[in-house]
Amino acid sequence: MPRAQKDRQKNPDLVAFGLAIRQRRKALGYSQEGFGDACGIDRSYMGGIERGEHNLALANILKIVQALKITPSEFFRDLDPDRKFDLINADSAAKDSAKLRKLAGVEPTAADSRPRKTL
Repeated sequence: MPRAQKDRQKNPDLVAFGLAIRQRRKALGYSQEGFGDACGIDRSYMGGIERGEHNLALANILKIVQALKITPSEFFRDLDPDRKFDLINADSAAKDSAKLRKLAGVEPTAADSRPRKTL
């Protein structure tokens, strides 16, 4: 049975926050599990953060920012209105590109988050 949370509209600020974390995590080469370990946050909870499903406490936000090796002000600049729009569009484009590569049976690139089977 689907979780009730899937039926609710996600807060766009939490979604952008999660996308900013995912983008920076991937840029550092962390898996979701490895990054969760670096932050002291469970991998499944980290997945929910990246999907915009959790409203975090400041203590957890600071753990994440520290693991990303940036300052809080640098991280939160990613959430400025003009950057938030770019973040959401980049994530959407990456998902569309990955779907097209999968349909075409093209091998995943280094930018893909995890290996995928080809047709």
